[in-house]
Amino acid sequence: MLKGLVVIGLTLRPIILLALLVFIGSGIAAFFKLNIEAYPNPAPVILEITAQAPGQSAEEMERYYTIPIEVGLSTTPGVDIIRSTSFYGLSFVRVTFNYGIDYYFAVQQAALNLQQNVSLPNNVSPQIQASSLVGEVFRYQVVARRTSADQSSHHPGLVLQRRFLTVPG
Repeated sequence: MLKGLVVIGLTLRPIILLALLVFIGSGIAAFFKLNIEAYPNPAPVILEITAQAPGQSAEEMERYYTIPIEVGLSTTPGVDIIRSTSFYGLSFVRVTFNYGIDYYFAVQQAALNLQQNVSLPNNVSPQIQASSLVGEVFRYQVVARRTSADQSSHHPGLVLQRRFLTVPG
C-alpha cells in the first residue's frame, strides 16, 4: 500500500505540489486569524461596581444603593450573573458576563447603563473597578539593586518583608 502511494505521488507531481501549496496557504491564513494571547483569560469578564455612602447601615445600602444598581445593570448586553453584598456604608456588586464578551465593551456598556438607568441618593456615583482575573497576576514587581555584600548578609525575604510592613494597609 505504501508503494502504491509513493508511485501515485511521483506520477502526479503537479497535483501533489498544488495540494502542498493549498496546505501551506491555509496554514498561513489560519495563523493570521488565530487569536494568540500570552496569558489567555480563563474566566469571563467580571466587573466589580462599588458605591460608598458613609453612615448608612447595611439594610439602607441594600435598599437605596445595591438594588438600584442591580436593576440598572440587568439590561446590560451579555450579562450572565449579578451578585451583590451590602456592608455598612458600602455596596458591592459583581457582574459576570458571558464568555466571549470583550472586556472594554462590557465596561463601556456597564458605565452607560449606570449613567442612564441608575439614580442614587446623596449624589453618590457608583465606581467600576478596573481589574481582571489575569491582571491579578501582575499585582506588584520587585526590583532590587544589590551588591555582593548585601547578598551575603541579608536574606531577600527579610528585606522585602520589612519594606512590605511599612506600606499602609
